[in-house]
Amino acid sequence: YSGSRPITTYRPNTPADFELRDLSRGSGIVTYDCLNTADYDAAQVPAQATNDWDYGNVQANAILDAHWGTEMTYDFYLNDLNWDSYDNAGTELLSYVHFNLIDYGYPNNNNAFWDGSRMTYGDGDGVTFNPLTTLDVTGHEITHGVTEYSAALEYSGESGALNESFSDIFGSCVEKYARPEDFSWLLGSDMSLDGEAFRDLSDPNLYECPDTYLGEYWDPFEEVHTNSGVQNFWFYLLCDGGTGTNDGGDAYTVQGIGMDDAAAIAFRNLSVYLTVFSDYADARTYSIQAAVDLFGACSEQVISVTNAWHAVGVGNVFADAVIAQFTPSTYYRCSLPADVQFTNSCLNTSAYQWAFGDGGTSTLASPTHTYTSVGNYVVSLI
Repeated sequence: YSGSRPITTYRPNTPADFELRDLSRGSGIVTYDCLNTADYDAAQVPAQATNDWDYGNVQANAILDAHWGTEMTYDFYLNDLNWDSYDNAGTELLSYVHFNLIDYGYPNNNNAFWDGSRMTYGDGDGVTFNPLTTLDVTGHEITHGVTEYSAALEYSGESGALNESFSDIFGSCVEKYARPEDFSWLLGSDMSLDGEAFRDLSDPNLYECPDTYLGEYWDPFEEVHTNSGVQNFWFYLLCDGGTGTNDGGDAYTVQGIGMDDAAAIAFRNLSVYLTVFSDYADARTYSIQAAVDLFGACSEQVISVTNAWHAVGVGNVFADAVIAQFTPSTYYRCSLPADVQFTNSCLNTSAYQWAFGDGGTSTLASPTHTYTSVGNYVVSLI
């Protein structure tokens, strides 16, 4: 899908064949051929006598796309986001290509997925899609691993939509990083045989995904791929900017800040702030905080992050007032010691002074405080 590209392979000794193993990145990148089966145990690492790799057609070369795409995804995360492999511990990246379900009565596999320890890629159906090993799809699947080891977003409801969206976002970032000369906001368009794609971050409505929270195409049953469109469009506007009127009738203007800054903000939100059941309101709150952390409370990045969320129907336009506000966790312990989580929802703030009413203090943005005595406490945030 990406023409001739340099890849790293491994030769265990001389003379010996070269293998699709890259031992130069983290604990390694290994690419397996499932030989058109669904049997991981029977998969083999391709090897050949020469180090020029070309199997002659798109279908066969899918394994090379997966190998190079995994290398580029590793490089993007390490070089741009300072994150090592999917778990930030350099763990080996395993890809299984030509995974097909013929033995189970299905002649094709229009799917690619992360299963908690490896990436798996089907060969498509030859009618609508070729093999699912495009650069943005490899970045997408590996990002599911990154999400699992950072925010661990639950794969259902709004947290599931955010999970899918982060994979779309960083899959697009990988494509822009590794192949800027042929980048698009269409996810999976390279493998399409009919001119279509899975999703379009710049126009989610094109594939019946919402570009506005609770707007047109919003799935009330909360299908995660569909409702990912809201944050996808937020990220597109944050990168490139735009003007318009959303499905709620709100006019918006967003100044683009470029993909590098937008990716840094989105990744800090994912890796520092969001948690298992975070929703779109959380994504807005903490992406604004991430922008404050990285660029300052009154920066153009904070303004654009806020206005981009307004554009997709989550929250108001940027206001330059400084407002201190917070909420305590809903559930309290019935025994001591009792931990209470305080979540700040401040606007345009960059430093915090908490007093918990029992002599305890904190300067964290959203601290947890442990109470050791029963009583009523007046909590303040400056």
